[in-house]
Amino acid sequence: MNIHFYLDNEEETQITSMYDLTSNPFKIGDEISLDVEELYPVDYNKFKEDYRIKIISDNKELEAKFKRKKVKIVREGKYVDLKFTREAKLTIEYHCVYSDD
Repeated sequence: MNIHFYLDNEEETQITSMYDLTSNPFKIGDEISLDVEELYPVDYNKFKEDYRIKIISDNKELEAKFKRKKVKIVREGKYVDLKFTREAKLTIEYHCVYSDD
């Protein structure tokens, strides 16, 4: 099972994704506290300079949007991908709004 979180705005901004989960710990109405981890040089030093710059920039953007914020799940979508040669895959999309707390 895969779970994707989106900010329920005009652009449907993606918050994060989780893959290969065995259970679903979330439901509509849940409030979730978000945080964005600080990057350390060990996290990006192994990449080429142009990609390093992108990683640092993307993380700063995440911090501006989601660091120490709370979101509330307001709606969900469930999708099953079927393919004859492999096991079916369930994807759940949660659409969230910033919580007022």
